[in-house]
Amino acid sequence: MVLVEIQLDEAYWKTLEINQQDIEYLYTYLLETEKPLPSEQLAGALIKERIRKEKESLARKQQKNGEIYLPKMEFSKGDKVQFPALNWLSGEVSDVRQGNNPELPELKVMTVALENGKSRQFAMNLIDHPLNEVKTITGEEGDNSEITIIEQFGDEITVKLEEQLDQNKDIVRIGDKWFPKSLLIEFNVGHLNLAEAVLDMHAGGPLTVDALLDQIEIDSDDPEELVRFSLNVALEQDPRFDEVGPSGEVQWYLNRLEPEFVREKPVQLVFQPVEYDREVMTEDMLKAEQRIDDEHIELDPEYQRKMPGKEVSIVLNYPHWRVGSIPLTPYTKAFFPTALESPRVKFKFIDPQGEEISAWVVRPYNYVYGLREWYEEMELMPGSMIKIKPGKEPGEIYIQPEKKRSNREWIRTLLIGADGGIVFAMLKQTITADYNERMAVAIPTTDGLDELWQKRANNPRPLNQDIVNTMRELAKLNPQGHVHAMELYAALNCIRRCPPGVVFSKLASDPEFSSVGDLYFRLSE
Repeated sequence: MVLVEIQLDEAYWKTLEINQQDIEYLYTYLLETEKPLPSEQLAGALIKERIRKEKESLARKQQKNGEIYLPKMEFSKGDKVQFPALNWLSGEVSDVRQGNNPELPELKVMTVALENGKSRQFAMNLIDHPLNEVKTITGEEGDNSEITIIEQFGDEITVKLEEQLDQNKDIVRIGDKWFPKSLLIEFNVGHLNLAEAVLDMHAGGPLTVDALLDQIEIDSDDPEELVRFSLNVALEQDPRFDEVGPSGEVQWYLNRLEPEFVREKPVQLVFQPVEYDREVMTEDMLKAEQRIDDEHIELDPEYQRKMPGKEVSIVLNYPHWRVGSIPLTPYTKAFFPTALESPRVKFKFIDPQGEEISAWVVRPYNYVYGLREWYEEMELMPGSMIKIKPGKEPGEIYIQPEKKRSNREWIRTLLIGADGGIVFAMLKQTITADYNERMAVAIPTTDGLDELWQKRANNPRPLNQDIVNTMRELAKLNPQGHVHAMELYAALNCIRRCPPGVVFSKLASDPEFSSVGDLYFRLSE
């Protein structure tokens, strides 16, 4: 029996929904392959299975409705026939007679009673006819081949598949690979204790699972890939271990030996959320907010700045400068390594001298940590500008200060008064890197400021009071008593963590502040 090739159009693949039968098939597929497989390969297997099932479905339908009509074939009275050229209309042969064409002596004609109630005549034994050209259902080429579908729709289908697999308790994931939970090799507490000891000897890590297996005696005849995957799962389920490798790499670290500010947010970066009205912010404020590197801002499509290309410039505020971190914002996230599930990712910066700086992406807190000593070595200050861009290898980021000839300039300087109060003054400071004039604040010593932050952590001050006091201090530096909104944000963050939107909305709505234009404000009194 001749069967035509299945045709699954673009809409079929774009609207494809992953169902329970698909998941059950992939579960069996993993059992048969006996090794963990990546999402892309499972998506490919699913696409191939869907094509196979659709072919079978079409074949059953074609067989049920009779033989497919080809002019070169010959049918008998009572045969069932279906016609692809008539939108798969089918019918039963009611009569067969000899054709009346001297040039085609073998020609026969059949009369078919169609399912729509009509009768039509069709030629038979007609060897030379375009309708004789038909693809068979076993064909693997063309628009419906597995390779073509994966190229066109593989990414979309993979995302849908991962969402469904994540909800399945019988299939586990490590990195980008999946495997049935029931076939995992069990690792006991002794094995995990040995893994902890190995990592302890390596200052916490990071180490790959292969490096751990070299130190742990595993008596197993199972495939090496399954052994590695099973140990990865066991380590992931133990709270002592953190998977810290960038996407595509699985590396392990001892949780208790991770730097303090990787595990816990430092006081300088703790923001106690407050309600504020974004509707009162002016268009200039919304634009200015998008220009500030702060992990608490959200991307605003209407006012967003140009998204960076191959590199991005970052202006440091006091909290991140003091901690040695970089905020993860909509404009910086793409430059740093990510992981599929790990909350913390270990990587390294490389400075212009080729020095490697160990650093961490701390996703739960939206910052990158590990630059405190480098900031000090480069003699940077709050307001300094640094550049980052991807390195040559995965997990590497190039970093350097914005270049500027070293000289002395008048800079807003924060001082701690004899009474413990905050004072701002314009003093000459040595500058070694370019800076943002609105954000620059020199900090001669951090000891008194660190004490202030600790005291405030236990006894927080009213936000409005801090804003007014900071505004009053900054106003002394300007003959007209005017203060720019970004200057107020930068200065306020020297004594408490506060996103720009909170500061701007307060300036726009509180009668204590009066706008004098171009984002400059003064105290109404």
